[in-house]
Amino acid sequence: MIKNDKVLKVGEFWREPVQYRVTVIEEGNCRAAHKKGETFEFDWKTPEGFCPESFVGMYPILHSLRVMGDMRELGSPNRNVRIYNCPSRVIKFQIEAIYCCNLCGKKLSIDDTGTIGQKLENPEENIYVRICSDCYEKHKDKTLVW
Repeated sequence: MIKNDKVLKVGEFWREPVQYRVTVIEEGNCRAAHKKGETFEFDWKTPEGFCPESFVGMYPILHSLRVMGDMRELGSPNRNVRIYNCPSRVIKFQIEAIYCCNLCGKKLSIDDTGTIGQKLENPEENIYVRICSDCYEKHKDKTLVW
């Protein structure tokens, strides 16, 4: 039996590991009335006022970024940024992934190899979290459970 002070119940702290910032960088005759400079910041839920057709089209990029896909493989100069043209080819968006600590939400730095942070895991429960160094020091000796 594991003592309670040695258990980290991840479900009590869980934060989405990726946030997105989508910015309109070119505008045109848009049914959703998107304008250059307009920015949408969100994590898991579709942002209010965002063109649903564009969101559906960019979803594969959002998902790839969520699982640490490297956008440089698709021609982007940055691993966590991608330019996307709406399906009507009228609006151009810049999609940026912002990686965060799963426990406290603190922004994690990113470099050429990926996020700079720590990882805690419980392979038996198929649980792992990408976390900041502060959370790592606080929880490194604990067993993860949901």
